Amino acid sequence: MSGGLVIKQLSLSFAHAGGLAAAVNACDLAVMPNEIVGLVGESGSGKSLTALACLGLTPPNCRISGSVQIAGTEIVGASEATLAPIRGRKIAMIFQNPMTALNPFFTIGEQMMGVIRRHFSVDINTARASVSGALAQSGLTDIALKKYPHQMSGGQLQRAMIAMAIACKPDILIADEPSTALDVTVQARILNLLRQLADQGMGILLITHDLGVVAQVADRVAVMYSGRIVETGDTDDIFSSAAHPYTLGLLQSSPVMGGGRRKMHAISGVVPDFRYRLSGCAFRDRCTHMQTICATEQVALKSLTPAHQVNCHFPIAQSSTAAKS
Repeated sequence: MSGGLVIKQLSLSFAHAGGLAAAVNACDLAVMPNEIVGLVGESGSGKSLTALACLGLTPPNCRISGSVQIAGTEIVGASEATLAPIRGRKIAMIFQNPMTALNPFFTIGEQMMGVIRRHFSVDINTARASVSGALAQSGLTDIALKKYPHQMSGGQLQRAMIAMAIACKPDILIADEPSTALDVTVQARILNLLRQLADQGMGILLITHDLGVVAQVADRVAVMYSGRIVETGDTDDIFSSAAHPYTLGLLQSSPVMGGGRRKMHAISGVVPDFRYRLSGCAFRDRCTHMQTICATEQVALKSLTPAHQVNCHFPIAQSSTAAKS
């Protein structure tokens, strides 16, 4: 497998009464073969919209700038003729809501075999064998082939969606909350499957709210807030040395096994409405480290180590180091 997913300065804007509003702002992100990158952040941070841009599936009223490349092929501005052979084969996506992603008028088998035969010149028996293998990987039997979406539970639909996404063995897989509707035993199986696929060469962008899932399977983590990547680094660095106050808040908000009856930390406030973007740092009104400059100036990603970058005027890691010295 060559190349990967490379996003550079991606911005996604929508027109409204007050002008243009940026839902995603100058996003830089990369997913290489053999790795899982966890993309985390609260709802409304722009994670799913970024994922849709990677497949050329942004809404018609969305204005897009920047670059998204799959193995060197530019996605931004590409025609449907260019995108058709890429979707499903070079890059595939496990959508967050399988009930709306699957066609209710066709069986699971018909839809999956249609994907296989769209990208490969194989007969129906070979396609069925590939579909059976993908279903088995996601924990479903061939019984699912003859079922319509409404005849399956939410968890079964989620696994069928996963099977459809991996059936063509794409170079890049975007998994948007792939384990939300699954019980813990099936979730463990799916996470193990994602790890196996990455070890076999696939690059995976894992979008999730579950930091426990990220800690378990991700090689790198990107933290998104209000349309920006505010921190990125190796998983160990993020969990042991979080530098952005928002990242630290997310970690402190997660339940801890054996934590007893202690009061769980919560980040005050909500993600700001992207239609009313303020100057300076978007997290400032929720930040316990906020200073005057945070209200007026935005800072670019700065490197703490070669693998660890943060978008903050006063990174916690630097402040802690300065305090110790």
